[in-house]
Amino acid sequence: MSFSLIAAVSIYIASQTVQQGYEQLPPSYICIEAETGKIITESNADLQRPPASMLKMMVMLLADEGVHAGKWSYDTPITTSKAAQSMGGTQIYLAAGDIFPLEDMLMAMAVLSANDASVAVAESLWGSVPACLDAMNRRAEELGMKNTHFTSVHGLPPADRENFDLTSARDMAILAKESLKYPQTLVRSSTREFALRPNTPPRPSTNKLMDRMPDCDGLKTGYIRASGFCLTATAKRNDIRLIAVLMGSDREGRFNHTRDILNECFAKITRVQPVFAGMSIGKAIPVQKSMEEEVGLRAASDITALINKDESDRLFLEITAPVSLEAPVLEGTECGNVRLMLGDEILGTSALYTDRSVERVRLIDRGLGCRGKRN
Repeated sequence: MSFSLIAAVSIYIASQTVQQGYEQLPPSYICIEAETGKIITESNADLQRPPASMLKMMVMLLADEGVHAGKWSYDTPITTSKAAQSMGGTQIYLAAGDIFPLEDMLMAMAVLSANDASVAVAESLWGSVPACLDAMNRRAEELGMKNTHFTSVHGLPPADRENFDLTSARDMAILAKESLKYPQTLVRSSTREFALRPNTPPRPSTNKLMDRMPDCDGLKTGYIRASGFCLTATAKRNDIRLIAVLMGSDREGRFNHTRDILNECFAKITRVQPVFAGMSIGKAIPVQKSMEEEVGLRAASDITALINKDESDRLFLEITAPVSLEAPVLEGTECGNVRLMLGDEILGTSALYTDRSVERVRLIDRGLGCRGKRN
């Protein structure tokens, strides 16, 4: 066997070993509350592994952020290059020279996981795929996605079978949480079918969980051999939105297991609101040198929190307020705060304001014995 052939075989074996190493990882998952990021359950959530097409969420996030920053619009024309046309895997069969609005291409990425659309968007908005990758990795670092490094804009296996895109379930949850700040994310991901061209039949969404779980409305699927079957999903129930990420599953397991994770986590949590705006809080405060000797305190805002149901007995309100005040006191004067505590953790806070005005006693009132009496 020649030296060049031996070297080629060695490289192939090494690359196969890299891929198989990812394939042998156990499944990893995490479920968080979408607004606060509260972790409800997790397992192997920091294992670094390929995300496959789930990384398209980053391209879409950057596109949405660019629209909101005024860099481009959802009507911006996206032109297909020969490189985009030649993409394999899942695609919408773009031809070089095809031009479609940005939003149509983002829909193709979100609903159909189109690799050719992702490349076309990257090239059109950032000028090149490397420039888009720079933006993707920079944004991942800003978001605190510590186990993430992107090497493609589509998630397909790399040509060398070594330099895979890498992330973790936790990092994908962070990305999903940020993406949900933009309304178009759910508009796209909840769409059940999509056709890029009016004369072609629509194709169904790759996210089959929406067929099995009515309150699921996103977000993104992914699969290559090295990643296993992956899913980033979100659902809203009883005004609570959860995000679940499952990586390294099998074909059916990614939908069934993710559904089970979401259902179990919805059953574990509840939203509490022990403080309402305008609610009387704590004891009345003595007011020195006044006609009326006390003033009450009211909360300026609601305090709500999401907690595990088995944590409710650890909740308490911590009130910080002066021991006494000196007249005159105006109604609406800020006077301390109330905090909702779970052990040592602060779940929410509200300022406290005086509930009425209290005048300072006058000398003539003192002489006439008109000073108020303490109950």
